Amino acid sequence: MSIPICSGGDVDANMGSITFTNDPPTVTYTITSCVDSSGNTMPGWPTTDPQIQSGGGTVQLSVLTKANTTYTYTTSPQCPNANNPTIHVQ
Repeated sequence: MSIPICSGGDVDANMGSITFTNDPPTVTYTITSCVDSSGNTMPGWPTTDPQIQSGGGTVQLSVLTKANTTYTYTTSPQCPNANNPTIHVQ
């Protein structure tokens, strides 16, 4: 299961990584934050901002994803639709 970098999407609980596809594939995106509605960073999120190269990439987490939580992430450069995408952990 992978998430389009500029659209967001769902991931399963108990995952140790999140794979992103890159649309448009000519831009490298840096994910500069990934937080829940209270501003808490996703548990296990890397301390160095991950880059998603053209073609996609995987963010390794240091702890497994927890179910029933939604995280909003920001990218640099900002995605074309100007909305911050979300990751919903199912």
